[in-house]
This record gives sequence, structure tokens and C-alpha cells, in this order.
Amino acid sequence: MEEKSEIRILLVDDREENLLALETILEGEKYQFVKARSGREALKVLLEDQDFYLIIMDVVMPGMDGFETAELIYSREKLQHIPIIFLTAMDIEENIYKGYKSGAVDYIRKPFVREILRAKVNAFVDLTVKNKKLLAQDEKLRSINKSLEQEIQERKISEEKVRLLNKDLEQKLEELQSLDSFAYSVSHDLMSPVNNINGLTSLLLKRYGGDMKEDMLKIINLISDSTQKMSELIKSLLLFSRQANAELITEALEMNRIVNGVIEEISTYKCLDNFDIRVGELPTVNGDGKMLKQVWVNFISNAIKYSQKKPKPVIEIGAHNEDGSFVFFVKDNGAGFDMKNYDKLFGVFQRLHSAKDFEGTGVGLSIVKRIIERHGGKVWAESTPGEGATFYFSV
Repeated sequence: MEEKSEIRILLVDDREENLLALETILEGEKYQFVKARSGREALKVLLEDQDFYLIIMDVVMPGMDGFETAELIYSREKLQHIPIIFLTAMDIEENIYKGYKSGAVDYIRKPFVREILRAKVNAFVDLTVKNKKLLAQDEKLRSINKSLEQEIQERKISEEKVRLLNKDLEQKLEELQSLDSFAYSVSHDLMSPVNNINGLTSLLLKRYGGDMKEDMLKIINLISDSTQKMSELIKSLLLFSRQANAELITEALEMNRIVNGVIEEISTYKCLDNFDIRVGELPTVNGDGKMLKQVWVNFISNAIKYSQKKPKPVIEIGAHNEDGSFVFFVKDNGAGFDMKNYDKLFGVFQRLHSAKDFEGTGVGLSIVKRIIERHGGKVWAESTPGEGATFYFSV
């Protein structure tokens, strides 16, 4: 039971001596008493403060008797939990009926017996304490249920949003696949006329180059250079489109063997004598050999291209374990790039350097990104202009 010093009882009687007698009998229980000398005064007290555990009220009072007062008390929902004990000196049978009808829970006949009064008061105070705890628990459960209902509703809304987002994603993937197929088809069809233009300009130079004026030769060479660049761009676009639909064939790959093979291939058409290329110990991973070779070709070729103007170009290739995944990197000491343009780095046809300074189509890194993401990994880079760049990928 709660501390009795916190338990308040309302005593209602028009006679001061009766109020004093009640206080004296219940004094040892250390209840807090609030006294009212009429039914109206009792109602006023209860309207200002409903925190009472029991009301002990005389039946016979001038103006408004106890029965009328009880009916008015219980007409208010916030006061219905407070038990009322009537004190009466009138005919007991008649008052029992009226008392219960007005909402009282018990009665005590005057003159009352001290022990009976104390026993009944203690019993109903205990009952109110338990009732208050039940009401508090009920309120808590209502609050929890309300929170659960709100959470369920929010979850339903979230699930619907996820469903719509998934549907939108599926639609975008279908559109992307369709766009990739279209790009592949168009690129493939463009290769034939571009090859024809390239072949015809070569034939024109071979047969009639000796008879042409210098300005005409210059124009023919410009056409040949443009068609060659167009051919390279179309090949890159074909490769980019092919990565979207190509089957992923995974196997155990010795990365050192792939990297050394790529360096050897590059060195057959480009002199690397002044390059200091350092290859660390690389782990064996599962992946598609052709696709991951393309990643290494792009990263190593870029490192060579962007550091070739340095007097002592250095390229470092290595790997380390990070959170259960292998992270590979290619680091150079070349031109580097400004990190404020990083968002453009892996976009299709995005270039961070002028074509006059460094040739390229701007497709290579977007191909790398697509390949690595298909392997469930990530690709990123760090750089400082003039100090080189480091490109990473995880698998």
C-alpha cells in the first residue's frame, strides 16, 4: 500500500463535533483529512481536487443531503472512482436502499463503533489504492497500445513506400536495360559506317596522296583522326553497354598474375622504361576474370597516362584487408585532379582534364564502376592536383 501520509480522505458533515470525532478515531492511521461542512462545499472541494481515496459523508445535512450530494459526485466521470461511506442515524433499512441507489459503497450507523469505522476505512482505502494502480496500469497499456497502433500504421506506410520505391526501381532498371540494349545496338550499327569512312580515307591517301595539295592532305588527315576518335568512342560505348547484360562468371583469380599480364600487354605498345612500377603481394579473390582484368587495364593505363609527363613517374599497386573485404589500389604521382569535381569522376563521358592534355573518351571509369558494383563492391578515389591520385576498389 502507498504511504498513508499521501492518502487524503474527505470528511463531509454539517456538525463540527462529528468531524472532530471522525478525525480523533482515525488519527492513528495518519491520513490527511479535508473537511467540508455541507454537500455544496464538498462538491466545490472535489471540483478543485479529485485526488481523494475515500469520502465519509453524513446523510442528513441542511440544503443538500448526502444522497443528493453523492448523485452529483458520481455524475462526474473523474470522481466515480472515489468510494463513499455514508454515516446515518435514521432508519437503517430505508437508508441502505437510498445509499446504494445514490452510488455509495457502504454505510455506518450512528453512533458508530470505533473498530468497525477504522476497519471499513482501511479496507476501502486499500481498495482505492489497488484501483488507482489498476487505472494507472490501464492508462499505461492504453498508451502502449496507442504507440503500437501508431508504429504499425507508420510501418504500413513505410512498407507501402518501400513497395512503391521497389516498383519504381524495377521500372528504372527495365528502362536502363532497354537503354543499354539501345546503346549497344546503335553503337554496333555505327561501327560499320565509321569503319567505311576510315577505310575510304586511307584508300584515298594511298592512291592519290601524292597528287594532293597540302591543304587537302591536311583535311583528309583531320577526317582520318576524327573517325579514329569516333571509332574509339563507339568501342568504349559498346563495352559499357555490354557490361550491363554480360553474364557474371566467377572463379578464383590470382590478382598478381592478372596485373602482371596487363602491365606486359601495355608495355608492348607503350614504352615504360622510365616508369617505376611497384606491384605488392595481391590476394586471390573470386570474380569474373575478363571483367576484373578490364578494371586493372583502366586503372593502370590511367596511372601511366596521367603520370607520363613526370620526370620520375612512380606507380604503386597493392591491396589490404578492410572489414572482411579486400581493397585494391593503384597509386601514381601524376597530374591528379581536384576533389571538388569528384562527383563527375565516374560518370559516363565525364572528363576532368582537357583532351589536349590527356586523350580519352571519358567512359573507362564508368565501366569500372559498373563492373565493381556487379561484383558487390565499391570504387572510389583520392587525389591532390599535381601530386597524383589513388584509385581503389573492393571485392
